[in-house]
Amino acid sequence: MTRLKPCITSGTIIEPKLWLIDMDDTLYSASDNMFHEMHVRMDAYIQNALGVDAETANDLRKLYWQKYGVTFYGLWYHHQIDPHDFLTMVHQIDISSISTHGKIRAAVDALPGKKVLFTNAPICYAERILSHLDLNNSFDDQYRAEEMKVAGSWRPKPSAQMFRHVLAKHGIKPHQACLIDDNLHNLKIAKQVGMQTVFCKGWRHHGLDVVRPMAYVDACISHVRDLPRLIKKSTAKTRSHKKRPIFLNPFG
Repeated sequence: MTRLKPCITSGTIIEPKLWLIDMDDTLYSASDNMFHEMHVRMDAYIQNALGVDAETANDLRKLYWQKYGVTFYGLWYHHQIDPHDFLTMVHQIDISSISTHGKIRAAVDALPGKKVLFTNAPICYAERILSHLDLNNSFDDQYRAEEMKVAGSWRPKPSAQMFRHVLAKHGIKPHQACLIDDNLHNLKIAKQVGMQTVFCKGWRHHGLDVVRPMAYVDACISHVRDLPRLIKKSTAKTRSHKKRPIFLNPFG
């Protein structure tokens, strides 16, 4: 089991009208055995589908994750591998040991505004996780891997187009929305779009010994239940007009 790694709760969020909430390593712990099993399944699938050896399969998995944020997009874009088939197979793993270190449902339900599940995991897996955590009715909307599309084209996190698509659907301006995620690159792109960002650092360290000040991170938490301490009411004086930083986005 992954142990929660507390960090100093810091930063400020101007009360959002819309929350985009990541799933893996944000709502629950997935970093240790579960991700290892998933990576083994991915490598095996890539070996069989492309006829490559184990080392090449492992290298491709890592390359596409680093370049696109998700492996399945690289396999689809470069090798025409069906994302649905790939994702369904690699997510057939045991979830009985997942942990949340607290009443995660109460923490999510207590957030003001609309809550949207925003994950690159497939529908079949997300449904199992939400059921296991008793979060089936906690989200106003959900975007899973198969739904990460804009105009029929795949646009998984960290696609800026996908962020803008969701904001437009809900009629929300970027500064009125907040992304909660454990992946720093996802937070960078969200900040480029103009959203508020919260780094959920409790489940894994990302190679950071401490949380360093970052232009694209507005607040840092160990657990979703920490959020109420960071939220301030929106006023004309508190709205930020700082120029948004620009970051490389592989999807445009």
